[in-house]
Amino acid sequence: MTETFANATTTSPPKTHRHRWRKVIWRTVQAMTRMDTSMRCAGVAYFGFLSLFPAVTSAVLLLGLFAKPTFLADMVDRLDGIVPEVARQTLADQLVALLDQPRAGLGIGLAISLLIAAWSASRGVAALMYATSRTHAEPDKRNFLAAIAMSVWVTFLAGIGMILVLTLVALIPAYFAAFPWLGHGQALVLWLRWPILLGLGVLGLAAFYRFAPDRRSKRAKWIWPGASIAVLLWLLVCLAFSFYVERLGQFEATFGSLATAIVLLLWMYNSALIVVLGATINAELQRETEARQALLR
Repeated sequence: MTETFANATTTSPPKTHRHRWRKVIWRTVQAMTRMDTSMRCAGVAYFGFLSLFPAVTSAVLLLGLFAKPTFLADMVDRLDGIVPEVARQTLADQLVALLDQPRAGLGIGLAISLLIAAWSASRGVAALMYATSRTHAEPDKRNFLAAIAMSVWVTFLAGIGMILVLTLVALIPAYFAAFPWLGHGQALVLWLRWPILLGLGVLGLAAFYRFAPDRRSKRAKWIWPGASIAVLLWLLVCLAFSFYVERLGQFEATFGSLATAIVLLLWMYNSALIVVLGATINAELQRETEARQALLR
């Protein structure tokens, strides 16, 4: 009997842990289907698409002051595998068109592009903030001005994060390609940028889950699981979606000139869904743990 009791005590915690995760996953699926997540993520994709090309224009105008056109083209080529090929080719064409324009109106064009990109991106961030707040079933109590200020602040930080991501993914490899004589250590740097990118993604998403939603409980232990799962899932979805668009999808034959817009909207929509999914996992883990603690009292 002692042996049986010992086996039960040693095997029950893993079973309980697996049962807990099964309940969390099932409740996450139910929550994602109950909430108006799809509509909110569609709004994120729409405003993200509106902000994309003004943001690209701003980046090209800024980098064009310091870099050669061939260097910028190499940066776009480095996005292969992360951004679908149809979208990457459109970005390359947009880059060529911008570089062919005269530099006379550079300052005005840069200011207008930045304003359009900031407004569109902040609206998308606001929709994403609302969707993540809904996962905790708590109303957003911020007033109108506070909500706008928070969305603008998060958009600004997200812009800095995107600059870091583009630096790791595209700028550093393009720099090494332009200056191959820098040394043999560049292979190590090119390899290390991926775990650094993964860590920055988890930190950035965890910060978004911590500060963006308007909710009472903001303990760090309910932030990291969803952030880690969301970043890993996003990388897998990006690779799978790029493969699907390039090998299996018939977007150009079906949508014609709208193929790039459709692909970009789907890519942004999937990305927004994954962010909300991570927030939902955190919320369900918190509810499950609090329910178990209430039973033990």
